[in-house]
Amino acid sequence: MSGLADLIVEYDGTSRVLTSAEALTFGRDASCDLCLDSADLGVSRIAGRLSATGSGWAVTNLSRKRPLHIVDPAGFGVPLPVAPEHGSPSRRSVDASPLTVLVVGEAWTYALVLRLDPGDPTGDIFAPIDENRTRTQLPQLTDRRREVLVAMTAGYLRPYPYYDPRPRTYQEIADELRLAKSTVVKRIEQVRLDLVEAGVLGLEKELDARRALCEWLLATRVLTPGDLEWLKVRRAAQDRS
Repeated sequence: MSGLADLIVEYDGTSRVLTSAEALTFGRDASCDLCLDSADLGVSRIAGRLSATGSGWAVTNLSRKRPLHIVDPAGFGVPLPVAPEHGSPSRRSVDASPLTVLVVGEAWTYALVLRLDPGDPTGDIFAPIDENRTRTQLPQLTDRRREVLVAMTAGYLRPYPYYDPRPRTYQEIADELRLAKSTVVKRIEQVRLDLVEAGVLGLEKELDARRALCEWLLATRVLTPGDLEWLKVRRAAQDRS
């Protein structure tokens, strides 16, 4: 990995340069290389790690309960879900520069900005997609199902800093789309069941799975910021009819 560009990590007005021989952990525990806030219990003890792989740099989610959120240079945020137990690491390649890693706590949302060293001759060569990245198989979505999913994930689809990693409630979705709440619940639940049947992990519980569902749909880019405009056009057409 001698030809790998250094990684510049910016946080709270400071910066640190990582070489390919180094790694950096971050979270609320004092043992982390970067302790975000030891008093913020909303942050996992060890939330994640930045490290070099055989082909580039990667962000790995080490939390057992909380996702990380990766914002690309265009401002599009994508959740990096918790890895399934006994599964492959939930990991994202640093495939663009800069990338922003958001760690959502109870007191604050902490932002780490990652940049490939512009002074390194390899700095403009982004790593290929990591073969161990989170992946899944997704069924075809009808327009009726897609519209409730887009409404549910609207906060995630807005550009940073308007990015809001919170799934909307069933009632909020119903009010926006002028549907019965029971219809919204039924459509979202059917998508969840289809994904479970397709082998997606983390959606098996009968409890509210909206957050996990948002994270998987966005991590696999089934939904993108362009879907907000799609929903706007669809609703306008419905209003005219």
